[in-house]
Amino acid sequence: MSESVHPANAKADMRTAAALFVFALLVVVLSVVALVIWGLPALSLIALAATILVFGMLVAYAAGF
Repeated sequence: MSESVHPANAKADMRTAAALFVFALLVVVLSVVALVIWGLPALSLIALAATILVFGMLVAYAAGF
């Protein structure tokens, strides 16, 4: 049982996917730049930010968002 995807939904999904890919690329580029500028301490800051982000996503999931 395959469902047909409405073209408007497909476009919205493609826009969302493109935005997520751009965001992920931006995070990688900023991480590399931070690593080049500040060296290894930047990895600690990146890990701390990632921990806070994951914690926030878990809280949002638990809250039903």
